[in-house]
Amino acid sequence: MAIFSSIHADLRGHFKGLQMALIEWIAPSCGFDGRSDCRMRLRTLRHTFSPCQWFAIAWMALAICLPVRVMAAPYGSYDLRQLLVPAPAGGTGGTFSRRYLDAMLDDIAQHAANYPPQFDSAADRQRAQRDVTNLMGMLDTAFGATGAPPEILLRMGILGAAGHNLDIPNAAAYAEARFGKLLSASPEHPFANYHFGQLLAGSGRLKEAMPYLFKARDKGVVPASYALGMAHLGLGDQQKALVYLIEYQKAQPADPNVGKLILAIREGKVEVRKTGGLK
Repeated sequence: MAIFSSIHADLRGHFKGLQMALIEWIAPSCGFDGRSDCRMRLRTLRHTFSPCQWFAIAWMALAICLPVRVMAAPYGSYDLRQLLVPAPAGGTGGTFSRRYLDAMLDDIAQHAANYPPQFDSAADRQRAQRDVTNLMGMLDTAFGATGAPPEILLRMGILGAAGHNLDIPNAAAYAEARFGKLLSASPEHPFANYHFGQLLAGSGRLKEAMPYLFKARDKGVVPASYALGMAHLGLGDQQKALVYLIEYQKAQPADPNVGKLILAIREGKVEVRKTGGLK
């Protein structure tokens, strides 16, 4: 199921802003000349993340458990101009294609929801970095840092988190600002809590991530149990990690990797080392 299939938004009326954003961020030659300006704008965000303090725990554990490297599916080719659906002949304005945006975000998430991102080729990774950079800039131009409706704030936060995993400068701050705005208005939002918790955990802020992940878990977000297991593993508490990983396994018995990870922890084959960062 697509990760955004349960999220609905009516974005009519934002066509003009999105049209201006496309003009600004997508050059006719597809040279993406607005990238440096996008990064300059993102640097104005107040909240920035310190360097990561933990190794990429989840992928490290999976690398231990899986004997064969699984290649990612190819990343798609997208045209951001298709985000705009023109009005019928004779009409004015237009609509925003939430379906096209969500298709892009689903594909990006398949490759860059965790660190390190997984791509079939260097060209695919570069194309994804380009798409994420330009999507962040386009949506920021259209809606501003905090003027987007809740459904778009969530998408912007998820996009920024993927950008952080893709090593795009200031993407983590971009994501944190959007999640922060959404959670200030809707502190019980299950997916905002989950994705923000994931962002914090992936940035080395494991203790800060816990309340958000617990709230998401309590509201029925099943992957939050896995995230809690990995966070506890990163904190060195393997017994609590097992509690939440087993909880996740019961809810998702078809996931083969979690069973291998649980077995590796029980056999003492998983070691987490504190590090100064991901670099």
